[in-house]
Amino acid sequence: MPDHTTRTRPGTRSRRMPVPLLAAALAAVLTLSACGGGDPAPEPSQDTTSPGSSYPYVKRPSGLFWDSGVFGHDVEKVNDFTKERGHAIDVLGVSPTRGSWSDTMSDWWLSDETIPKGFTGTLNVSLQLFPEDGSMKAAADGDYNGDFKKIGQMIAKKYPTAYVRPGWEFNIPNWKWKATPENVDEFKEAFRQASKSLKEGGPKLRIVWNPNEGKGGSLPDASTAWPGDDVVDIVGLDAYDWSPPYDEKGWQEHRTKDQGWDYWGNFARQHGKKFALPEWGVIPGGDDSGGDNPSYINYVMQWMVDNRDIMAFETYFDETDDYCKCALSQNPKAKAAYLDWMPRITQQVPAGASTSATAAPAASGTTRARVGTATPSRPATSAKPRSRATKTDTPES
Repeated sequence: MPDHTTRTRPGTRSRRMPVPLLAAALAAVLTLSACGGGDPAPEPSQDTTSPGSSYPYVKRPSGLFWDSGVFGHDVEKVNDFTKERGHAIDVLGVSPTRGSWSDTMSDWWLSDETIPKGFTGTLNVSLQLFPEDGSMKAAADGDYNGDFKKIGQMIAKKYPTAYVRPGWEFNIPNWKWKATPENVDEFKEAFRQASKSLKEGGPKLRIVWNPNEGKGGSLPDASTAWPGDDVVDIVGLDAYDWSPPYDEKGWQEHRTKDQGWDYWGNFARQHGKKFALPEWGVIPGGDDSGGDNPSYINYVMQWMVDNRDIMAFETYFDETDDYCKCALSQNPKAKAAYLDWMPRITQQVPAGASTSATAAPAASGTTRARVGTATPSRPATSAKPRSRATKTDTPES
């Protein structure tokens, strides 16, 4: 994934090195994969606005099928993104400063410098699992529970139902909180402690357990890091257009491989959870990407429509910096594809409809995987851990 731009305060940037997406070894393709709806076409479907009794109207700022938004620390860029697409933002992605807990609790990411005026949605907050001078063991022992409770209170004061991602992308080696086969039990306990403490501070916060797409370099089987149904509300997946790029062949690989799109969609169903794309986007700044790739946008949008029953939210990573160049303003073909989807994923408001809560709740209970969907088989090899040393670092296959 691309690393986030972090700031110690509004107006002061400190961009970290890009985090490359770790490519997985090819998984055995499923005989039948219900998540993807068969052979996908890279063009938007024409009938997705048809009302259906199984999808009651949900009032949200965007008016779209699910909570939809953008990652951004720049009010002007967020406003431009909103204006271009013609739909308000339901969810704004923010990444508090990583370092000490006092750095994280600096509230620039909750201020008017970051949050657009009149914003009525909620947040998608990525949080470190422990501070720079901390450890996984200390987190698992509950040493930071008080800090997580305070952060939960900070978020919930203005955004009581925010989506919060503690220790996101734990299956790649670039983060200090990476899970490995050796420490995976500690990771699970650390996540449990963070989740429970965040909810002590904000009982309605929605906790997102968020691997990176594919077999990660630090933890080949991310499902072994599942911390328990009681501490997770939503299964999230970060997935960018690279390694391989999302052409027809590449999409089939990403969709059907072990720990690809269909795998995690069905994992969410099997655990009775909603699903999210906390980070997604084209990424011309990365090697082995599809560049300005409208097919990526179309495949992702169609997958979300096909899996609308589990979709909670998505946040487009609209970053302009060179390591990423993900912003739609920099990618006219991808932008055109994105805009083409807006009317197709807009809810039709039925006459006299009663409206429900702005954000879709997390699923409860256990649901079965779709008929005909098999659990992806495990490939024999896994991707090697990657270095963060240079921006030209590319995923290995």
